[in-house]
Amino acid sequence: MREGWGAKLRKLRLQAGMKQQTLAEILHISQGYLSRLEAEQIRPRGDILRRIERLLGAPEQISLLDQVMLTVRLSPHMLCLIEGGEPFTLLASSEGNRSRLSPFHPCAENEPVAHAGLTSFMEGIRTLSALKQDGAVAGAAGHVWHCQPPAKPRAMRSIHTPIGTGPNRYMWHTVTVAISEPEFARTEVQWGGRITLKGQAQLGAGLGGVSCGCCQDTDK
Repeated sequence: MREGWGAKLRKLRLQAGMKQQTLAEILHISQGYLSRLEAEQIRPRGDILRRIERLLGAPEQISLLDQVMLTVRLSPHMLCLIEGGEPFTLLASSEGNRSRLSPFHPCAENEPVAHAGLTSFMEGIRTLSALKQDGAVAGAAGHVWHCQPPAKPRAMRSIHTPIGTGPNRYMWHTVTVAISEPEFARTEVQWGGRITLKGQAQLGAGLGGVSCGCCQDTDK
């Protein structure tokens, strides 16, 4: 990179409305390391250099990813952003998931979604991911499931929307609400099972309109 790349990196971050911590997470480095990079006190090497070059070469990808990340993290609802392949990693989790009433509250960002109470949830993600690979999932998909011990036994309904991040790469944007057992049973009858590939508009209405306007399958 020619001289002045640190200033360009900082300008790009500010244009995207990102904090240093957010960009540091994207680059898989510490906030302190990023601060020194932007000030050009140090020069990146190896994988870090290549990641910065890719971001500077395609700034629109930073803006899109940051928009989705911020939408998820600041939401008062139960929203998640999950890496669309094994291991299924929690990329971002909402403000609403910090409550102990949320079955997602024991899960940490940038770690596999492996909490025992989410076994049924992850079975649905795996099924949808297989359908996605087969080309059966074009938009949002619905999923009803139960929390499992040690979480409280509660019925849940989720909308999972794939967001393309590159060739054959995607992440799931998931929004979840608690439902009653009678509603769970009715949904199973209406869907003919616990998973449906209905349109996003219908599913969004079923969750009270909780959705992310930027969540579209950009793999197309």
